[in-house]
Amino acid sequence: MKEFSHEYAEHWYYNPTPLQKSGGLWPIRAGRNMAKSHYKMGPRMITYFSIHFVLEGEGYFKQNNINTPIQTGDIFCLFPNQTHLYKTNSENKLKMFWFAFDGKQANPIVNRIGLSEYSSHVKGIVTDEIITIIKELSDHMQNMGDHDDLQSISMIYKLFHHLSIRAKELNISSASATDWLQRSKEYMNMHFAENISVTDVSEYIGLNRSHFTTSFTEKTGQTPSRYILHLKMNKALELLAEQAYTITEMALTLGYSDLYSFSRAFKNYFGISPNQYLDEQWRR
Repeated sequence: MKEFSHEYAEHWYYNPTPLQKSGGLWPIRAGRNMAKSHYKMGPRMITYFSIHFVLEGEGYFKQNNINTPIQTGDIFCLFPNQTHLYKTNSENKLKMFWFAFDGKQANPIVNRIGLSEYSSHVKGIVTDEIITIIKELSDHMQNMGDHDDLQSISMIYKLFHHLSIRAKELNISSASATDWLQRSKEYMNMHFAENISVTDVSEYIGLNRSHFTTSFTEKTGQTPSRYILHLKMNKALELLAEQAYTITEMALTLGYSDLYSFSRAFKNYFGISPNQYLDEQWRR
């Protein structure tokens, strides 16, 4: 491995072949490392999926404002365009293998092994058998050429197949079916402008309203009602920037009953009224 300021590591980068990109999953990069005591990555974002296998050590991982301890045998997934950060325990340094990929099957496949955008860590899933498959894949990818694309495809699916089997052994259900946090955010992201209430959201995901509010706040650092307001105000800024709508049209579009209730909410959130915001933008 090559020595860097915060780790010893090897990195392998790929340009997917036309055959690989015509399928559902293709490799982008892979690597392995041994962390130094001050090892830390992020905060940053990537534009593809990357699963990290914790082979030794301890640390923590943060994504979507959720802090998660990580240790030997765990995996965690960096999701596209999500800010993440991970670092080592200085007294029990991380040793990891990672595999980055993309494709239309990427999200369904990581869901199958219990990973999702809002539940991006699985504890204790890495077995000796999976480590052997990782070693085979690592050896292959260090010397992979264009003529090896069929073999690489088969080895990648083999890895996910065994992770899926292991997830079943651990009674880990598909994240897409069980992740109430993800489903609640998806519901609010879709319907925030339709005057939905926190009760509407809790009923949709099948949780008691009080329990949902408490759990959502613990996971995200904000209440569901604040999250809905945040979505509305971000959309309000987009509409104001377009300068194609009246304030009343924006208010009704965002689910407010009239101009005044929207203007009051906007000023409470940003400290200035919509008209004042437009005046400031015009002067810049």
